[in-house]
Amino acid sequence: MREVWIRHRPDGVTELSPTLAPLDREERWIVAFTVAMVAVGFFMAGALPAPMLAAVLVSCIAGEVVLGAKVILLALLRPRAEVLEIPTRPLRRRAE
Repeated sequence: MREVWIRHRPDGVTELSPTLAPLDREERWIVAFTVAMVAVGFFMAGALPAPMLAAVLVSCIAGEVVLGAKVILLALLRPRAEVLEIPTRPLRRRAE
């Protein structure tokens, strides 16, 4: 496996996870704001009914609330882990 984080948790579990990280909070806000602006634009143009606009706006807010709750639950339930970085290319040994 390439591009993997190996985490050794204090409870004895070893986690393997990809190095791809989810969006940061600020980036998620930018995406949600952009989606909301596009939805409002479609609503103003008459292409999106009011209940759909409300559903889009509520889903943007609910998504942020769910991710916030996930962060809080993981902070409370999951112990801190030791993180090891694995080089992407194997190191060559010199012939002695």
